Amino acid sequence: MFIISYIKQKIKMKNKALLIIILFITYNYSFSQVKIKPSIDEFLFMGSVPQKTKNNSLSDSLLRILFYKIQPENYPKIGFLNNKGEVVIKAKYNMASDFYNNYANIIKDSIYGYINKKGEEVLLKNYEETFFYYGDTGIAKKNGKYGLINRKGDSLTDFTYRMIYNSGFDYFTAQTTSLKSHILNKKGNVVFNKDLTLNIRSNYFDSDSLLVFQEKIEGKKLEGLVNIKGEVLIKPIYNNIYFINDKEFYAVKKDNKYGFINKLGNLTIPLVYDEVKFNINEDLIPVQKKGKWGFINRKNEVVIPFVYDEAHAFLEGLAYVKKGDFYGCINKQNKVKVKFTLEKTKYPFFANKLAIFKKEGKYGFINKKGKIKIPIIYDQVFPFINGLAYVKLNGKFGYINKKGKEIIPIKYKQLWFESEGIIKFAE
Repeated sequence: MFIISYIKQKIKMKNKALLIIILFITYNYSFSQVKIKPSIDEFLFMGSVPQKTKNNSLSDSLLRILFYKIQPENYPKIGFLNNKGEVVIKAKYNMASDFYNNYANIIKDSIYGYINKKGEEVLLKNYEETFFYYGDTGIAKKNGKYGLINRKGDSLTDFTYRMIYNSGFDYFTAQTTSLKSHILNKKGNVVFNKDLTLNIRSNYFDSDSLLVFQEKIEGKKLEGLVNIKGEVLIKPIYNNIYFINDKEFYAVKKDNKYGFINKLGNLTIPLVYDEVKFNINEDLIPVQKKGKWGFINRKNEVVIPFVYDEAHAFLEGLAYVKKGDFYGCINKQNKVKVKFTLEKTKYPFFANKLAIFKKEGKYGFINKKGKIKIPIIYDQVFPFINGLAYVKLNGKFGYINKKGKEIIPIKYKQLWFESEGIIKFAE
């Protein structure tokens, strides 16, 4: 679950689509650098998250799909559709990111660059790799080292870094040869950790950020919190500090027990839990104690007793829980709303009032009463976002709406998820 430490702590949870995406991330955190496969299956929306808000950013490792081997010539080419399924940019790229503020990163014939929504290309032939996120400052590789450039290809820093990562929308984490990192702004200036005294572990930086740093004490790697002034708020006493999708709490781990601290570093929920989930939705936290799961509130009061074999975060008023071999859904009063007859799925939550249903290796969707609303005919499905679900049938991919109607025909070798009104496809 280390990946959740990369999510900025100030996400606005009223953004439903964003919350669903974060839940995807919670259930998936590995991807292949070798094959083109459905992006969510390999690493969640590879390059299709986050939805941009100033209160949300995910780590560069989620987004930078271009920094790996260019695909062989016989691999499918990447193009772009609109949300009506019409081709707006022909499939001709070895790889491409989603659109970030009207631009998408591309690789074409082993050359990196970017395009706009008209398909107009800028190829940056002087660099071995390039990647732009939101904004006009990008990461580039030259002679095996990394630096920052603008969209014209002009260098903003020297190319001396081992690696550079996006740290939000306007900042970059630049790893030096000492393995410690500078924080750079979009002009390429060092704005934090100039003297490299801290081993920064956080992958987000902003004007009000708190950052996780690590020190080795008596042979143990321990983590603490520091503000952007360099003032230590929490000395390194925890095995791990996790930035989670919550504006108030961080999860912490010490001696194999979990708890939660607030922004002041106070231990608000004691280190007594064997396991916790990193999604605090609807002010309830799934936690495990003595082998059973229940839910607590922010005051560490038990709201739903420790009677379940597994528990997942609430979304749209319901939470998936497990008893014995099967799953069901409960509300916040611990009343069963969907009976314990459900098989395990990869995404145990409701989105757009529908949840994935699995039976005998096939998938469909149920409503909040447990009734089948979309037939169990698909080989693979993903939760609804903004009224559309990504599905696989007979080896092909497409989109359906909540009535099961094909909106994007199920005929593509691969589709990605909609970003800025554009859908990436491979053929």
